Amino acid sequence: MDPIRTLVVDDEQLARRGLKTLVDRHPECTVVGVCADGREALARIAELKPDLVLLDIQMPEITGFDVLERLPPDQVPVVIFVTAYDEYAVRAFEVHALDYVLKPVSQQRLSEALDRAVAHVRGRKLAEYGSTLLAAVAEIQRRGEGRPGAAAGAGAGAPAGSGLDRIMVRVGESIQFVDVADIEWIEGADYYVTLHAGGKAHLYRESLKNLELRLDPGQFVRIHVSAIVNLAKVREIRRELGSDYEVVLASGRRLAVSRRRKKALLALGASRFGLKG
Repeated sequence: MDPIRTLVVDDEQLARRGLKTLVDRHPECTVVGVCADGREALARIAELKPDLVLLDIQMPEITGFDVLERLPPDQVPVVIFVTAYDEYAVRAFEVHALDYVLKPVSQQRLSEALDRAVAHVRGRKLAEYGSTLLAAVAEIQRRGEGRPGAAAGAGAGAPAGSGLDRIMVRVGESIQFVDVADIEWIEGADYYVTLHAGGKAHLYRESLKNLELRLDPGQFVRIHVSAIVNLAKVREIRRELGSDYEVVLASGRRLAVSRRRKKALLALGASRFGLKG
């Protein structure tokens, strides 16, 4: 039988390389292309018409879900989601019978997913599969489960108290959960953030802007283009004579407050903290 023509989509070079190596080991699959972002994926799917796509979800600008929603229904391939999602989104995948592998990807888990994908393709029920897949993705997006760490119902405009409870992070070869309440502050850089919690720093692959939308707006406030603080961990808001504002965290860490963010911070913090200076 013809090999299952597979496209690999991931915005991390090492991840693309690793996935291609793992797929090439499967006796019925062959990699026909690799893509580094959603725009390239849309073009390559239209050009190559792959049977199967290994699709990273959290990519800048155009997410994996966005890619699927922009495809014509007759061009939707079988999909294995490659994700660092937490338990909320994973539960959504399972409810809709969508296949996924969690990062870091293991050979055994990917082989199991590839076996199921091959069965889908060989079964020639692709029209039915495509309709089910697109409907499920649209529902997951509406429910706010379209980003890592997003609990059902969380998102832009969510009321205070409806934000995340935990965030899943990779530590070596294991997956650990960081309680959002334990986070002191969050530092952003490009499409990554560093969660500072309990004296430890955890790297998490999501932009600060996107993560901000998933946090309780009554608890977390953006104080700088590259920093969000947990108000429960703020010991003091200070303004030295002739200088800008800064926050002093429970750990003693001091963070500058940008002028354009000062108003939002003071509006949330004035009722909790005394201002000095």
